[in-house]
Amino acid sequence: MDELVNRISETIGASQGDARKAILITAGYLKSKLTPPLANEIDIILDLEKLTEEETKYLGTFYMP
Repeated sequence: MDELVNRISETIGASQGDARKAILITAGYLKSKLTPPLANEIDIILDLEKLTEEETKYLGTFYMP
């Protein structure tokens, strides 16, 4: 995820912290819309196992049906 954070930060001029939050919010939204196997792929791609407790709250922003 660090590469994506850097790319967003450089492209739009956001702080790395804000870019990381945006990625986590987007990941949470996508995971709420996908089937569990595909949602797990997002975890793998973004390496979400290494999140801090504070960061995990951004993943739970959306209702998961």
